[in-house]
Amino acid sequence: MIFRRRFDTTRAELFATWTDAARLALWFGPSSATGTVGQLDAQTGGTWRVEFRPTDNGPYALKGVYAEVVANERLVFTMDVSEHPDAWHALLDSMRDTPTGARAGGIVTTVEFADAEDKTVVTVSQRFDEPGDRDAHYHMGSPKEWGERFDRLERLLAR
Repeated sequence: MIFRRRFDTTRAELFATWTDAARLALWFGPSSATGTVGQLDAQTGGTWRVEFRPTDNGPYALKGVYAEVVANERLVFTMDVSEHPDAWHALLDSMRDTPTGARAGGIVTTVEFADAEDKTVVTVSQRFDEPGDRDAHYHMGSPKEWGERFDRLERLLAR
């Protein structure tokens, strides 16, 4: 899946919102949850972990490892969903074309920052480990969630 948004700020400022724990916690999670960044070492080989406490369910986390970090240009990291609740994995599995009964695999996310006149375009590309997980994530609302994340990020940058 690919998500793209143009922001009215510099690449450096936008990159900082992805690599600074305090800023990331303000916008990264779903709108129905409070996020806490438990770990963020934004360097190649570094790890990250964000814990979410949704209003309608138990806590869960996203975590991963940075495969590539190029300041103000590119981030590549894994997104491990293994700590999501069993009910979430069951719902995702039910959305697969061919349910496997397996927990969802990981996601490799690439974030690119590019100049666009006096603005910055962010492109998020996601590649999924498991066949069918991409479509299942899509049907569970991933495009809407990324839109909401970008909306919150836009509001944060406007402050």
